[in-house]
Amino acid sequence: MRLKNKLIKKLNCWMTAVIIAALTLLPATVQETKVYAAGQTLPSGVEKAALEERIDEYVGEHQETTAGMAVAVFDSTEELLKKYYGYIDVENQTASAPDSVFEWGSASKLLVWVSVMQLYEQGKIALDADICSYLPEGFLTNLSYDMPVTMLNLMNHNAGFQEEYVDLMVTDADYVSSLEEALRKHKPAQIYEPGTVTAYSNWGVALAGFIVEQVSGMSFCEYVHTNIFAPLQMEHSAIFIDLSDNAWVQQKRTELQCYTAERDLIPDCFYNITLYPAGMCTSTLDDFERFAAALLREDTALLKHTETWETLFSPSAYFGQTDIPLNCHGFWMVPFGVQTVGHGGNTVGCSSYLLLDRENQVGVVVMTNQSGEKVYNSDMMELIFGKYERSNYTDDNEIPSGGFRTARTVRKGPFKIMSLSYGGIDETDEGRLWIFDDSGKRAKIVFSYEDQIQTSLPLFLMEVGSILLWIAAFGFSAVSLLVRGIMALVHLCRKRSALAVEETGKNSRRKRLKVWSTAAAVLQLTAMLFLILIIHYVSVYALGDTYIWMFAALGALAAVMGVMCVYGLILNNKTDRQALKKRQRVFCNVTAFFLLVAVANVLYWNLFMFWEV
Repeated sequence: MRLKNKLIKKLNCWMTAVIIAALTLLPATVQETKVYAAGQTLPSGVEKAALEERIDEYVGEHQETTAGMAVAVFDSTEELLKKYYGYIDVENQTASAPDSVFEWGSASKLLVWVSVMQLYEQGKIALDADICSYLPEGFLTNLSYDMPVTMLNLMNHNAGFQEEYVDLMVTDADYVSSLEEALRKHKPAQIYEPGTVTAYSNWGVALAGFIVEQVSGMSFCEYVHTNIFAPLQMEHSAIFIDLSDNAWVQQKRTELQCYTAERDLIPDCFYNITLYPAGMCTSTLDDFERFAAALLREDTALLKHTETWETLFSPSAYFGQTDIPLNCHGFWMVPFGVQTVGHGGNTVGCSSYLLLDRENQVGVVVMTNQSGEKVYNSDMMELIFGKYERSNYTDDNEIPSGGFRTARTVRKGPFKIMSLSYGGIDETDEGRLWIFDDSGKRAKIVFSYEDQIQTSLPLFLMEVGSILLWIAAFGFSAVSLLVRGIMALVHLCRKRSALAVEETGKNSRRKRLKVWSTAAAVLQLTAMLFLILIIHYVSVYALGDTYIWMFAALGALAAVMGVMCVYGLILNNKTDRQALKKRQRVFCNVTAFFLLVAVANVLYWNLFMFWEV
C-alpha cells in the first residue's frame, strides 16, 4: 500500500510537471484571459472584456469574403487583443499565424517620418528648411516654383509634385541599384505651388527617405534597422526593395498568397517597390504592433525627448481654414467617433492600417492579404474607436457645386490623360470627413490624403468633349472600314472589278479620296488602340521603357494624320462637284474633321512626349 501511495504521488507530480510544461509551451495564438473592471471600455463604448467576442462575431459575419487577417489592440500599458483569422493561403489551407508575414504598404511611410523626427531631434534636419540644402547639388531639376520645398511639405504631401505611374513596382529587383537611382529615373513635375494643395506623393516620401540617407550617411534600409527595428526588437521585419535585408522574412513572404476584397486569388502578387521607403516594409503582426505601441507611449524608445514626441503628433496641416487637424508630421488624422492618427497601406495583394487614439491611449494594427480591403482595415475600426459622425467635427453640410478633379494626378507629360477623372461629394463619401475650402487661388474639397480641385466649366467641357469626340472618331472610322469592307466583298461577288475602265480625271480623284478615307480610318483606329494599350499597361505596372515607343508612335501618327487632314481637304475641294455626290463630300469633310480631333487630342494630352516617360 505504501509503495502504491508513493507511486501515486510520483505520478501526480509527474503529471503536474507535464501540465505546467504544456501550458508554458502553448502557441502564441492562445490568448491569456484578461479580467477587466466593470466600466473599462474602449472609445467606441465596447467593454474591453467583450472586445474579442465582438470581433469574432464581426469576422463570422464576413467569413465568405475573408482570406487572412491579423489584428492587435492595445493601450499604453498592455495588450488587449491579438488574434489571427483565416488563411494566408486559402487553397492550401495555411492558417494565418504568429509567424505569418504581411506587407505594410504605405504604412511603411511612418518609418520615414519617425526617422526624420529622430534626425530633427538631433538637430540634423530642420523641418522648415529648404530641402535642397540636404540634397546633392542640382538634384531637384523638376521644380516649377521659386518657393522652397521643406520637409514639412513632404510630410504633409503638399510639395506640389504630380503622380508618378511608371517603375514604382517592378518584378526585377535589380532594375534600380539604389534609392537615389530610382528617384533620379523619374522626377514628377511640380504642378502646384508648395503648401497650397495636398496631393499624396510616393515620390515625395521616398525623397524624404533619401534625405535621411544624405544626413545620416547610411542607406535608408540600414538606418531603419539600426534606429527603429533594433531598439524595438523587430526581428521579423524587412524593408529593402527585395526584402533581402531579412532572409527569414524574404522566405516567409513566398508562403503568402494574396486575394481581392472578394477573396479571388491574385496570382504573382509580389512586386519590388523601387521607391521602397514609401511602401515595402513586410513583417509579422507582432513587429507591426511593437512599432505602433512604441509610438503610443510618451516614453517611446524611438525618441529621446518627450517634446519631440509631442511635436511629432502635433498638427502640421489642417482641413482648409478650420482647426481640424489634417496631418501630424506624416501621420494622417483619421476621423471615427474620436480623432485617431495613423496611416493605411495597400499593395498589389495586401492591406494594412495603424491607428492611434492618443487621448484615450488606445491603438490598433490590422493586416490582411487582400488588396483594397475595407471590411477590417476600415469598418471594423468602428468597434474600437466608434462610428464617424460628421456633426462631431463640423456643422457645415453644404455640398459644393461644380466639377472637381483629384489633385493626385498628372497634368504635365504623356500620362496627362490619366487626369481625366472628375468627382465631387456623393453618397460614397458619407464616412469620410471633407471640408470645402475656397480661400486660396484654387477652390477645393479637402480630404485626408488628397484634395479635389474645382475646375471651370469651360475646361471640363473641353476636356470631356475632346475625348468624347475622339471616341466618336474611333466609332466612325470602325463603321466606315466595316462598310467599305462589305462593299468590297459585294463588288467582288458581282465581279465588277472585271468591268473596270481606265480611271482618268475626275474618277481618278474619287479613287484617291477613297484610298485617303480608308487610310484615315486605319490611322484613327491605330491611334486609339495605342491609347487603350497604354492605359492597360499602366494597370499592370509595366516598366517605363515599355511606353517610350508607344508615345513616339502616337506622335508620328499625329503628324501623319495632320498632313492627311490637309491633303484630304484639298483633294475634296479640287474634285469636281459633279463627280462626287453630296453625301460623299460630307463624308470626306467629316473624316478630315475627325483626323483633326485625333491630332488635337494627341497634342493636348501630351501623348507625343515620349522623352518625358
